[in-house]
Order: sequence, then structure tokens, then C-alpha cells
Amino acid sequence: MSGDSAFGYPVDVRFFEVDSLGVVFNMWYLGWCDEAMSAYLEHLGHGYRTLRESGYDAVLRRAELDWVDSLQAFESARVRVRVEHIGSTSFRLGYDIERTSPGERDGQSCAHVSITYVCVTVADRAKAPIPLGLRTALEQDRSGQGVDPAVPARPTCG
Repeated sequence: MSGDSAFGYPVDVRFFEVDSLGVVFNMWYLGWCDEAMSAYLEHLGHGYRTLRESGYDAVLRRAELDWVDSLQAFESARVRVRVEHIGSTSFRLGYDIERTSPGERDGQSCAHVSITYVCVTVADRAKAPIPLGLRTALEQDRSGQGVDPAVPARPTCG
């Protein structure tokens, strides 16, 4: 991951996200990436509302996940987002999910995820070129010209 310059989305592990082994059930990692992607696009000024009002959407085409370590209930994590690839109709984002709970394992990587999104038109869901504004924002962020990545945490369950 590109370190502190990458966009970071905070996550607090909720009890219902944990399976019978006491670790986060695998599907939640993709859910967190989806939340992080939405926040990231909003951060770039091209969130889902903006895209859809322009007649476009970005849909998941492919996801690859590699688990390195497990998260447990009530731990905290950060989903770091970076641009891996920009094509003509698709883009790929990389995600590194790292523990941020206080302690000796703080900062430890828990999962690496790579997701390819394809741009489509809202009207007929046909593949479409990446909208110019989104493409420019992705290119600028990839080259390090992004803005401050501070985003508020999602609500937690107590």
C-alpha cells in the first residue's frame, strides 16, 4: 500500500460481523471495501449520487481477496484505498485492511483486496467509458495530487 498518503476509511468491528470462530466473517471484508469505495468516490467529488445524476454507475466486475490475519469483535481497522489501474471503461482499486486497535498488533495488515469496477449507463446498464471527471480525479489521486483523506467513522454499535 502507498502508506499514509492513501485514502483511509475507519471501521469498528461490530459483534454481529464475527463468526463462530470469533473472527470477522469473510463477507464483511467486501462490505467494508464497498463502504470505503463509496466514501472514496465521495472524497474525490464523484460519489454515487453525482455519478447517477450524470447517468452513470460503477459496478463490481471482479474481486480478489487475500487474508493475512483475522480481526475480532470490537477491534478497529482502517481500509486504505488506492488506484491500481485505470482503463477505458473500468478501473481497479486496491484495498489494504489494517488493524488500528491499540496494542502490539496495531498497524498489522489483515487483508489485501483488489476490485475491478466497470462503468455502465444507468438507463440500460450498458458498458460505458469512465466519465471524464471521475477519470481525472482517479488519475490525480493516483499521481499523488489527491486531497486530505480524513473521513468520519461510520456509526458503531455498542
